[in-house]
Amino acid sequence: MKYPIDVLPQAIVFDMDGTLVDSERLQLQCFMETTGKYGFDAREELYLQCIGATGAVARTILVDAYGAEFPLAEVLADWRVRYEELLASNALQLKAGARLMLEMATNHGIPCALATQTRRPLTEKKLRLTGVLDYFDTLVTGDEVRRGKPDPEHYLVAAERLGLAPAACWALEDSENGVRSALSAGCRVYQIPDLVPVSESVSHLGQTVLSSLVEVVAILERAINATTGSR
Repeated sequence: MKYPIDVLPQAIVFDMDGTLVDSERLQLQCFMETTGKYGFDAREELYLQCIGATGAVARTILVDAYGAEFPLAEVLADWRVRYEELLASNALQLKAGARLMLEMATNHGIPCALATQTRRPLTEKKLRLTGVLDYFDTLVTGDEVRRGKPDPEHYLVAAERLGLAPAACWALEDSENGVRSALSAGCRVYQIPDLVPVSESVSHLGQTVLSSLVEVVAILERAINATTGSR
């Protein structure tokens, strides 16, 4: 779907991992290192299946793939330790266009929210590390909702906290589950794929697919100009 370019959002709701921050590559690195450490074949496609899934679904994917002998608890514990090491080394970076998007929204009085499957402590840590925590008016994290994406709860809660209808909000997502969540809530959705290309099953759901947040910045700028009469 091609949205009209002259409609200014009343709020922008960001997904975090793979959309706002370039974290999926770090997680993939941790997954590959840790599964190999325990003597299992490090299969990139398995991690890609976990992107956008809840923790419970991701754990099921791994156990189903590797079998009952897969030491899930040990792998996850080492995985988390390695990920924390990478975060401590300042390896986490914002996606291209993310900071400019947040600055532009803030400068024009457009509130920003975050809708992520990640739990609040790690969410806040990532936002602090990348210097963008203060841009957000509210955070909706994985431990604050009953149902994860693709259920619309994340986006419904974000809109409610902002005092807006979901249809007045832009949603920025990378994953299939995230897109389904935001569309089901009624948001105007821009999908910026990260490690996983857009599949045929979600390519025509109603979102606009773009290559980076830089393109969303350009769309926002055009909407601002159309609203203010600027050139």
